[in-house]
Amino acid sequence: MGPDRHGSGGRPGRVLGSRRILGLLSLILVAGGGLGFFLSSSAFGLSEIVVIGSAHLTSSEVVRLCEVSLGMNLLKIPTQKIRERLLADPRLSDAVVSRKLPGRLVVQVTERVGVALLPCQEQFAELDSSGLPLELHSYVGALGLPIITGVTEAGVTLGVRVSGDKLTAILGCAAALGPDGRRLVAEIHVDDQNELRLYTREGIPVYFGPPTGLEAKVEAFLGVLADVRAAKLDVTYVDVRYPRYPAVGAPGGAEAPSPWIDPDVFSTLGEP
Repeated sequence: MGPDRHGSGGRPGRVLGSRRILGLLSLILVAGGGLGFFLSSSAFGLSEIVVIGSAHLTSSEVVRLCEVSLGMNLLKIPTQKIRERLLADPRLSDAVVSRKLPGRLVVQVTERVGVALLPCQEQFAELDSSGLPLELHSYVGALGLPIITGVTEAGVTLGVRVSGDKLTAILGCAAALGPDGRRLVAEIHVDDQNELRLYTREGIPVYFGPPTGLEAKVEAFLGVLADVRAAKLDVTYVDVRYPRYPAVGAPGGAEAPSPWIDPDVFSTLGEP
């Protein structure tokens, strides 16, 4: 009896195991068919591309960089490859590409910000604060960015950083000015002693001195310039080399400030 029960009990187990395998295969086939349906269904056709974060680049330019078109199956669109295409443009520092079912592609970008213009041959290279050329321009009047002088570059390549102590000093100053300050400045010059001199849109020279304490110097410069404009004063220069004691030059006086001496240090001379 024992062997008969064991033998007869084994057959249903094998049948049950076969049924489970067939069921699993059926599930896989159904799932595969469902996946194929989703990947080929027009219900998931791309109907809208939403661009977020673009300012200098237009939405159309961002879409062109994505290399996708309406009607494509959203589930087949390679989001990682699109991100790589976007980041190949030097104007963009980051990009996030995501799908929103049933038919929306969302492209969120972060743009680099140009802070100054470097003359290069017959054009101007727009640089960000790190020295990365973002774009080449032939006409710069409407950009609202200062032109770099005192630095010579034979040529630049978009997306390839240019560097040097003088350029670093100027770009640091341009970044510290902020968007509003940059619109007030026509030129940022650096001399052989690595000291900075700015020129406003009105042509007023502004002495910044060494590229240190730039935030305080920018704050002093913007405050003095606002006062000068409000009072409609005629000044020959602005001196913020020591921002706690800003100064301006009056017509008929010296055309440039005297060599820079820290007033706090000067006031302590002769003390024990």
